[in-house]
Amino acid sequence: MFFSEKFLQIAGIEGVDQYIFTDPEGKIAAHDIKDPQKVSALVFSCGQNIRTIGNKTFRYAVFSRENKKDIIIFPVGNYSLGVVKQKDTQTLVLVDNILNFLHELLGTVIYKREDS
Repeated sequence: MFFSEKFLQIAGIEGVDQYIFTDPEGKIAAHDIKDPQKVSALVFSCGQNIRTIGNKTFRYAVFSRENKKDIIIFPVGNYSLGVVKQKDTQTLVLVDNILNFLHELLGTVIYKREDS
C-alpha cells in the first residue's frame, strides 16, 4: 500500500482522538497516539484476525472502554488502522466517517452498513 500524506488527514475526522497505523509486519507506519508501542501489537493482531475471520462481512472491531474512549480497529489492505474515539462521539457515527474516508482515499468500497 502506498502511504500518502492524505492518510494523515484521518486525524482531522470529527471524533478521532488518536490513531495508529501498522504495516503487514506489525511495525508502526504512522501514529498520533500516546505510547504507540503499547497498542501496536493489539492493533496489528486484531487487524490480522479480522482478515482471517472474513473481511467481506467483518470490517472492524470495537473495544469498549470504561472511559468512553473506545478503540476501533479496521483492516486496510494488509495494514491495520486503530482509532481511539473522542469521549463524546458516537461509535457508529465515527465508524461510518472513517469508512467513508477510507473509501474516498482508496477508491474502493470498504464497508456499507445495511441500515445506512
